[in-house]
Amino acid sequence: MRPSLLVSAVFLLGAVGCRPEIGDECVTSIDCSSQGDRLCDSSQPDGYCTIFGCEPDACPENSVCVGFGQEIDPACTEAAEGTDPRWPRFERTFCMLACETDDDCRDGYVCALPGDRRAASLDLENEQRASGVCFVATDAPYEPPAEPPGSCNLSPDGTE
Repeated sequence: MRPSLLVSAVFLLGAVGCRPEIGDECVTSIDCSSQGDRLCDSSQPDGYCTIFGCEPDACPENSVCVGFGQEIDPACTEAAEGTDPRWPRFERTFCMLACETDDDCRDGYVCALPGDRRAASLDLENEQRASGVCFVATDAPYEPPAEPPGSCNLSPDGTE
């Protein structure tokens, strides 16, 4: 084998083996994908490679499409009487790394069921749809505000 061909082969193998995956740490979206098909959620500790706006069963291997904000905030339940509690006014979806145990997640993250974090797996056919996903480790319990925020009084068309 010619030396230049050998160097090229080693480079290609290295490039394929180092492709960032969903849940990897990042600083910018380029760290997640040079094609622009993945984003870096820099609001998470050390970043979190993800796909924003995922559709059910469309995330890469070893990840799950998770929806956040599918239900009205519990602080708004009294203000929302008579409305559909599943109204997804602020719903956002992300591909998240699937896991079975905390060891499947990187440092600072734990394996938890989406329902335990006020989220839901949206996948229907993905064999990992019932698995946990890697969330930021936290001991902070959810405590709703004492009074519902003013946004609780808005109707679906944006009027009060």
